[in-house]
Amino acid sequence: MRRDFLFVIVLSAAALVPQSALAQSKGHHRKTPPPPADTAAPTSPSALAASALTATSVTLSWNAATDNVGVAGYRIYNSGSLIGSTSSTSLPISGLIAGSSYAFTVAAFDASGNVSAPSAQLAVSTPAAPPAPAPQILWSAGMEAGNLSEWSEKVNSDSADSWAVLAANEGIPPRGGKWVLKQSVTGTVGGTRMQRYPEINSLTSAGTTFYISWWDYYPTKFTAASSTPGSFMFMNFEIASQDNCAACYYPIWALFIDPSNFTLVLGWSPSGMAPAEGPHAGESGKRGYTSTVPIPVAQWVYFEVMITPSATFSGAVKIWMNGVVLFDQQNVKTRFPTVGVGGSMWTAHTGYGSNINPTPATHYVDDVTISLGRLQ
Repeated sequence: MRRDFLFVIVLSAAALVPQSALAQSKGHHRKTPPPPADTAAPTSPSALAASALTATSVTLSWNAATDNVGVAGYRIYNSGSLIGSTSSTSLPISGLIAGSSYAFTVAAFDASGNVSAPSAQLAVSTPAAPPAPAPQILWSAGMEAGNLSEWSEKVNSDSADSWAVLAANEGIPPRGGKWVLKQSVTGTVGGTRMQRYPEINSLTSAGTTFYISWWDYYPTKFTAASSTPGSFMFMNFEIASQDNCAACYYPIWALFIDPSNFTLVLGWSPSGMAPAEGPHAGESGKRGYTSTVPIPVAQWVYFEVMITPSATFSGAVKIWMNGVVLFDQQNVKTRFPTVGVGGSMWTAHTGYGSNINPTPATHYVDDVTISLGRLQ
């Protein structure tokens, strides 16, 4: 075959390829241009509403926003500050403050970071916190029957006594009602004790912390009638307990008056018969804790005593006067161990003392309670 003829045939074949096919072949090597950027923000959520409102929480809900690509989630704001986000159309909000006002809005966002305009603002006010439940009162005595029948027992020794009296007849202002408890040391030495047993016995057995409260009225200050050191004594309240002996019951803690400034002294083992080691671990013998706050005279004064019963060093005694803490003894003994007949505990309101000026030495008591919490 002639070579010049073959060359012509090859060139002719190339010339026969359509130009469109060549262009299409070149097109297979071009990159697809990226889609245009999503700059469209979602629509604003609508119908923002609150439900399940409490003093500290609320649930917000709203109608879904729309977007040209898709809504990714929602951001929740209070007064313009971001407080949460969600992919849902509702969100519970907690940690609110009772009795406070809030201004909530919601905005939608998409995967490209576009954010909608905020929803219409929703004003929410949380209700005030409910009042704390009143402490449970287990027993009270107001003497309004004109007698002392609310108490378990009255114990007198030497020259002293307790009576239910009309405040008006004593020339003092009434407190909770017309009747009050009067306690007087009527001679050089004497003691009178008003005691209540059932509730404190049960609380002691369970190891339950309890409170004793009462109002006290001193018509005048007490001073020492004798210059002999230590001869004056006046006790107005005691915590007593029984040792393992039918007749072995002794004051463990007691409140005494200091005649020099008419303040109170909290005494441990005033008769020297409390458990040998105490009140704190490693201590022994009588102990006295002083206060610097004088007892107000010629007015009703409110006393509270918190007691955690314990025969080990896990008890407590805390005392307030008119809301001011006078004594706070923690990690102490408050009773004898539960051995045989021992371990019971009770309290007594007393007028117990010696060598007191004036004589009779009188104070008045009203509205005594045993409760599981502070009442004021």
